[in-house]
Amino acid sequence: MRRFGFHVSISGGIYRAPEFALAEGYGTFQFFPTSSRTWTVKRPSDDDSTKFASIASRNGIIPFAHIPYLCNPASPEKEVLEKSKRLLVESMEICREAKTEHIVVHLGSHKGAGLEKGMENIRGTLTHALDSVKHVGILLENTSGYRNSIGSKMSEIGAIVESVKSSRIGLCFDTCHAFAAGYDIRSQEGVDRVVDEIGTYIGKERLGLVHLNDAKYPLGSGLDRHWHIGKGYIGRDGFANMFRNMLFGSGNFVMETPVNEEGDDRTNMEAVAQILKSIE
Repeated sequence: MRRFGFHVSISGGIYRAPEFALAEGYGTFQFFPTSSRTWTVKRPSDDDSTKFASIASRNGIIPFAHIPYLCNPASPEKEVLEKSKRLLVESMEICREAKTEHIVVHLGSHKGAGLEKGMENIRGTLTHALDSVKHVGILLENTSGYRNSIGSKMSEIGAIVESVKSSRIGLCFDTCHAFAAGYDIRSQEGVDRVVDEIGTYIGKERLGLVHLNDAKYPLGSGLDRHWHIGKGYIGRDGFANMFRNMLFGSGNFVMETPVNEEGDDRTNMEAVAQILKSIE
């Protein structure tokens, strides 16, 4: 079974996210557990967290949290690294209280300190968070290959998974990021290649979430610019080929597509439905 949804707001209370997902007919959704623009964490009330969990569970909707973008677990700057550790732990505590089983984490940038140093910092950050908060898993999101970033290659993510050695570490696979990093998922062969790499380096069983986004810029651009499903450089045929692979035959798919004159959430959901119908 495939579940589809979008990143949604918690404005007005964390429970507003599953309420909105339910009203829109989503099977899954993603949310920031706290503000994405500040290091300060504002915790929801116990009542709001309980209401969040109840709405999602009662209606069979699967929630995923996403760490605020300020978090950089690879940072060589001591202050930023310590703030990132604290932000991750506090965000995971919110997830635990709201019965959200996974949080998506960007691996960040080593800021020129080198891949080895960045990987060491990531390992320490993730280990600290997993030791501090039980019952919440971390999904590592592949990056687009921008300068000094870590995690654009499945082998890099696999090395982190291997070093942390926890069953609570998994993968969030972002289609736009993979394409921007040079994985040509437009063809069946390209899809099969990245799936083989996931299996070899990470483990297919660790795939917890797919960020389903088209790419605004060409293959290998290194640019993290999401676009509407079927209207970008991956295109409808690319997503059709992806859905034909058994790894993507079920699971949770969250879209982070823009809302503008080119389309909105509903047009993107309709595009996915049409692509799935074309491969039936």
